[in-house]
Amino acid sequence: MNTHTAPAQAGVRRGPRLHGLTWLIWRQNRTAFWIGLAAAAAVAVYAAVQHQHVTAAVAAQHLDACRGHETSTTCLRDLLSFERQHQFPLRRPLQAMLLLPFLFGLFLGGPQLAQELESGTYRTVATQSVTRTRWFAAKLGVPLAMTVFISGVFAAAMTWWWHPVAAVLGPLFPWQGWYPFYGVGPVIVGMSVLFYLLGATLGLVLRRTVLAMGAALAAGAGLFVLLEQVRPYLWPIRTASAQHTIEPPVPGDAWLLADGPVSSDGRHVSEVTGCYAQSDFHRCLTERGITGRWAEYHPAADLWPLQWAATGVCLALGVALVALSVWWIRRNPS
Repeated sequence: MNTHTAPAQAGVRRGPRLHGLTWLIWRQNRTAFWIGLAAAAAVAVYAAVQHQHVTAAVAAQHLDACRGHETSTTCLRDLLSFERQHQFPLRRPLQAMLLLPFLFGLFLGGPQLAQELESGTYRTVATQSVTRTRWFAAKLGVPLAMTVFISGVFAAAMTWWWHPVAAVLGPLFPWQGWYPFYGVGPVIVGMSVLFYLLGATLGLVLRRTVLAMGAALAAGAGLFVLLEQVRPYLWPIRTASAQHTIEPPVPGDAWLLADGPVSSDGRHVSEVTGCYAQSDFHRCLTERGITGRWAEYHPAADLWPLQWAATGVCLALGVALVALSVWWIRRNPS
């Protein structure tokens, strides 16, 4: 028996280990990674605790019975009390979630390639039998994987906290506003990936860290405004028309996009603002041929289709940015 093999075997580290470029990229970004992981863990724990508080309050106050009866006197009183206790503390975290994609783009994406190009340290890597494409894939891929994981934990935690609150409050907590829409669901991950890739691409092109970070912030804001403008059209819009009503014919929790008056034969007609000052409002409308209303809207059931559609748009733009970066790397070898 060879007595020299035992100590050697005892010193062998078992289990998966990072090595090569993966280890290098992790080491370069380890501070940002650990901060992100710690923040995600803290939010997950806090959201889980709040979820338990919310579900306990719903059961104790029997608020499930109020679904669909939000306007009744008793339910409205109980729901407003529940709103003050549980929905108000949720607002700020949901609003703050919009900052998450910008943080990935500004502090992880912007410096990712720009620092290496600005300092020239990428040339050292190139002398170690590592191709430009492999270096680029590692520099982009490792932080991208962490972006997906961290933003996914944030998204799952906030959705877990938000869901029972929204289920109870219904139309009292509209789902279609910029929050909670951009504070829950897969769109958080999609936007985080897009903004990270946007920052990395700008860093590759501009080759200056501070300039790339500023450009990532400005371009990210522009993309968000654009996404918000097209959001209603990412999923088929429902239409409805009803006679003998002055209210839009939509469910109480629907996202109303447009509405207007209709005539007795169902044609869309112009609004008659002069009738608002008349004592007999309904008679005034009827005399002018207005007998009902039409509406274009998204029901509450469209929340998740709209979320996944917005996520798909973000990921498609992200793929385009990766393709642009690969083309740029091959076109500019130095």
